[in-house]
Amino acid sequence: MVPADAAWPSVLEDLSGIKTLNFGVSGDTTFDGLRRLDAVLAYEMDAVFLEFGINDFFMGIPLESARSNLSAMARAFLEQGAQVILAGFHFKGQGSQKWHTMYEGLARELGLHLYPNIFKGAEGRPDCFLPDGLHPNRKGYRLMAEEISKFLTAAFSLQANG
Repeated sequence: MVPADAAWPSVLEDLSGIKTLNFGVSGDTTFDGLRRLDAVLAYEMDAVFLEFGINDFFMGIPLESARSNLSAMARAFLEQGAQVILAGFHFKGQGSQKWHTMYEGLARELGLHLYPNIFKGAEGRPDCFLPDGLHPNRKGYRLMAEEISKFLTAAFSLQANG
């Protein structure tokens, strides 16, 4: 496991100067995120990077259940006036294309910004992952955060200070 200060949200804050609150919990599914939603909604946020579904995918949770949970979370943030960036994922050769299509459709339906692959920057680079091949290491998180920072800068005309 990588320490919290080396995970992509912390690195993103360092790179961009954007105050970042990380409510992620390792192993959580979209259902877990929905269950914790009220606690997260207690914070005022201008934007939310909604990144769930990978654990659902690997646990065999039905795609429609994950979509429903993601939709409920996104709608709640939108109702509070936050911009929502929906983050998807892609695993070559592992059947994730249906999930990618789901993220695209949900983003289009709700008018969300879509960040299509959370692993962008680290994908396909074994040196960027822990021995399990699934979880990024420090280098992987750094590259992912750099790509997310570029995306946010372009999408929101933000000034990156790193």
